[in-house]
Amino acid sequence: MSRKVVALLQARTDSSRLPRKVLKTILNKPMIIHQLQRTNKSEYIDKLILVTSNQNSDGQLATIVEEYGFNIYRGDKDNVLKRFYSAVEELKLFEEDIIVRLTGDCPLHDATIIDESIEAFINSDCDYLANCIEPIYPDGLDVEVFNFKSLKIAYFNAQLTSELEHVTPYIRNSGLFKVENLKKRPIYNHWRLTVDEESDFQLITKIYEHFNSTFFSFSEIVNFLERNQELLAINNSIQRNEGYLKSLKEDNNDN
Repeated sequence: MSRKVVALLQARTDSSRLPRKVLKTILNKPMIIHQLQRTNKSEYIDKLILVTSNQNSDGQLATIVEEYGFNIYRGDKDNVLKRFYSAVEELKLFEEDIIVRLTGDCPLHDATIIDESIEAFINSDCDYLANCIEPIYPDGLDVEVFNFKSLKIAYFNAQLTSELEHVTPYIRNSGLFKVENLKKRPIYNHWRLTVDEESDFQLITKIYEHFNSTFFSFSEIVNFLERNQELLAINNSIQRNEGYLKSLKEDNNDN
């Protein structure tokens, strides 16, 4: 039996650090649309869904994404784990089917890198595989891959704020699952190619404007930034995974 691969790309417009960042325009197109179109180049993904909240604040995001022809699921604002589970529950997946978690602040994501992790997961006997437990790539190219069975167990058992808001910590940390990091030599994993702050958006915009296209590869990005390393100073003072670290602090209030 072939396993279905469903990619869930989570995004909202009310981020505290850079509100409405996913709708900010690059080359006359919302940032989130660039990411969806780049992700849609995957050879493995059977269904790509943008999962956002059911709040009025995300109505415009949902409308724009649907206008570009992409699937939308709207669910719980803060319990993103519930949002993920509800989005795929209606797809009648088998326990062995595959979920790919992506986040909407990664407009430079490369379908080849996404497929690399999916293929590694398929060829492994693990329950969860990621390229970011020990980061392989720059921040902004993270991929998490797990089976539907693991998502289901997490949904019915996770309780901490960080587990609900960030979907996969229960799978990674509970000890109930076989977890693997992608086996590959790190490639500029200290670079920052995600968008949380205005300085991040400035760097991403410069990269897109250089290529003047939605579609260019990670290797092309590397070649460009190697020749223009002063651009990396634009946002190199920001800490990786600030949002997750904030949730871990909130876990202390759960106890």
